[in-house]
Amino acid sequence: MALEFFEEKDGKKALKQDLFTSIAETKAKSLAINYYESKEKRNNPTQIRRFFDEIVTFTNRCEMLMKNTDADKKALVFQQQLPLIKMLIPKVRYAWARELVSEDFVSLMLDSTNNLKEPEDIKVFSSFFEAIIGHFKYYITVLKEEYKNKNYSNSSARGGSFTNVRNDKIGNNRGR
Repeated sequence: MALEFFEEKDGKKALKQDLFTSIAETKAKSLAINYYESKEKRNNPTQIRRFFDEIVTFTNRCEMLMKNTDADKKALVFQQQLPLIKMLIPKVRYAWARELVSEDFVSLMLDSTNNLKEPEDIKVFSSFFEAIIGHFKYYITVLKEEYKNKNYSNSSARGGSFTNVRNDKIGNNRGR
């Protein structure tokens, strides 16, 4: 299922209520799991953050260019700047080819950039990735603790594999 930032409510376009919570959390959890379970350590936090920094830079540039302009000028600026944010796609694919990011991250970037249809979508895109970064950091920390405790062995007091611990710890959706 494709990622969508908006939904129809009462005939109007509305931001999905769970976009920054459960949707971003699910995506971030998947990226964190990929990091710990891939032998190449794909989705290194620094690598994910690098792409987020590019998104923030793009967002700031667009906001500066659109400041104090009418709707027509904003639409024009958006159309002129859109190819630059779409440049993230070849960069992400290059990172995937170098085994730096997972297929999940490539799909996330493709789906997210496909949601950019209007000037207002830029801020949502940036905020969505900010939410992913927050959730991602949380899950990287949780999995790191579990990885240290488990050390991929089945001999702990809880028993089971790393996957079972991951599901127990992360599946509870608990906050810190």
